[in-house]
Amino acid sequence: MLQGFWYLAVLGSRIRPGRTRAMTLAGQDMLLGRRTDGAVFAVGDSCPHRGMPMRHGGFDGDCLRCCYHGWVFRSSDGVCTEIPSVVEAQTTDPSKFRLRTWPCREVQGNIWVYVGQGEPGPLPTVPGFEDAAPQVATTMRFPCNVDVAVMGFIDPGHPAFVHTSRWWKSKPSTSLRHKQKHFEPHELGFRMQRHHLKHGANPYRLLGRNVHIDISIQLPGLRVEHIEGDSHAACVLAAATPISETETDVHYCVYWTPKWLAPFRPAAAWMARDFLDQDRVVAVRLMENQSPPSYLFVGDPDTQVRWWHRLKREYLASAAEGRAFVNPLRAQTLEWRS
Repeated sequence: MLQGFWYLAVLGSRIRPGRTRAMTLAGQDMLLGRRTDGAVFAVGDSCPHRGMPMRHGGFDGDCLRCCYHGWVFRSSDGVCTEIPSVVEAQTTDPSKFRLRTWPCREVQGNIWVYVGQGEPGPLPTVPGFEDAAPQVATTMRFPCNVDVAVMGFIDPGHPAFVHTSRWWKSKPSTSLRHKQKHFEPHELGFRMQRHHLKHGANPYRLLGRNVHIDISIQLPGLRVEHIEGDSHAACVLAAATPISETETDVHYCVYWTPKWLAPFRPAAAWMARDFLDQDRVVAVRLMENQSPPSYLFVGDPDTQVRWWHRLKREYLASAAEGRAFVNPLRAQTLEWRS
């Protein structure tokens, strides 16, 4: 699990003011919450006194109280402000004790947590939607490591055989088309250059004629698909957040500009869950054998997966050597049938 990144933790609407939510992220037990002023926070879900999970305690909208001995901690910085069992004559300073904290921010309707050392970089965002929340968002737990989950973002060979719902594609998997796409290195990943979408999925037709698309893939597991037509635009953010070495949460957030689509949000949410569940089933089946799955990388259809592993190796090497990340990829044109 990569350190030094913002990870999408949860949809902002899932945590109301004055409430908390326990979760594990990148192997760390956390307690996320929202203060009464609307600000979000992330602290360790373990009291430093006896290790009691803080999720079982109280939260008054500003401070957290442990259910075991009543220790009180500020949610803003994790500092202890009260130890009820200590008498006034004793010199114990509560502020010497604190909960672990992580940088936590909310942007475009999602709550992100920074895992790692050093100053956090910019928060991931989708282009063209400022601070709007997604019209549709869903999350599914995949029983696999983050690399297996990310393969669903960058494997052009599987959709014709996995994403077979009639609402998505009207042609069967026996009718594959030749594709040629141009790629370039981009920040901590790579980008499929903007191109005209001749034979796109059915929902893209809602954006009007002359639809163009570009797709960006970034470490630690982000895919941003920006689609724009003559009439409207949409953006799909997919984020793979490692929970542990064997579990990953995959978040799928859809943003769009057509206001008249609002009544169709329940149907669109069902479609998003159906689409994501198809990839989840693949992960379940891949994990059925006791031994880890082995991989072959064959030609252009598997090049993006190879790139993903090269990017991870370079990131880990640059961190270990204390140097700047150097994107190891080069511009390339890939061809496949899908």
